[in-house]
Amino acid sequence: MSEPMVEEEPELSRDQMFDILSSSRRRYTLYYLRQQKEPVQLTDLAEELAAWENDTTVEELSSQARKRVYVSLYQTHAPKLQEAGLITYDADTGEIALREDAPEVEPFISNGDGDSKWYQYYGAVALLNAILLLAAIVGVPPLSAISPLVIGLVVISSFLVLSIAHAVSRRRGKNDKTFDISEP
Repeated sequence: MSEPMVEEEPELSRDQMFDILSSSRRRYTLYYLRQQKEPVQLTDLAEELAAWENDTTVEELSSQARKRVYVSLYQTHAPKLQEAGLITYDADTGEIALREDAPEVEPFISNGDGDSKWYQYYGAVALLNAILLLAAIVGVPPLSAISPLVIGLVVISSFLVLSIAHAVSRRRGKNDKTFDISEP
């Protein structure tokens, strides 16, 4: 007796991924869904996308702009993203979500300005702190007169400030469209 075949999601080729991401609405959809912890309603997604596309707020959108985006999501973009294995979409409930096992799209829609530079900031702070500490140990005036406790507090404080700045930057990135995903 043969075992039943388990259908796996096909892995998307680079060309397939670029074809899917060739539409700014699909890029906006993936970007928005990536930020959500729970499924969202297609109507809410359509409103957000329409606001982004029209460079306005959801409250200021016309009903025509909402409808235009909703219809294209419903008829074209949601089915294509679902077929590619990137989202789950239930037409009966209107719920849409990024699949947990979806292929990684971040490298294709990120401009690389987000978290990728933070390692440089942390490295620079570590280097400056190491120079400060080394100078104090060697006895470079006026650092040799500063208490080791004070130097330790400077080191800890510098990393604390940098960590807070990183956290604020990430939080803003989740609330804003921090990179331009609208260009084809």
